[in-house]
Amino acid sequence: MALGPKDFSASVGAAPEFDLLLTPNLSVLFAARVAGLLPQGFIGSIGESSDTHKLRETAAHSRLLGFAGALAFHPTQVAIFIEAFSPSAQELGWVRDVIAAENNAAARGLSAFSLDGKMVDPPVVRRIHETLALAGSN
Repeated sequence: MALGPKDFSASVGAAPEFDLLLTPNLSVLFAARVAGLLPQGFIGSIGESSDTHKLRETAAHSRLLGFAGALAFHPTQVAIFIEAFSPSAQELGWVRDVIAAENNAAARGLSAFSLDGKMVDPPVVRRIHETLALAGSN
């Protein structure tokens, strides 16, 4: 599920800028998550393919907001989106550590535990498993 940023912007008579697109994109993200769909999103317009630095930054920010990918219209965008929406080696290391600690905690009857000074509870574990699934799909 995704929002067409230029379509939406045109429908309200505005430019496809971050301030305008944040709320409707987050609405799509929430609706997709509730429906069990992967939210595709990019808080901006994908129509500009020449500024790869801005594209990479915006895609990374969109991932932090909870989007799982973005629609691309130009071949140069594909590699950028794969990189931006894929877990880094550091993230995958954290995922492995959490899964090992989760197994240890579960064996002791715990659903929440501390790892490297951070609380890990069921919502964090759910996000960890989503990260692992995302790594497998990219």
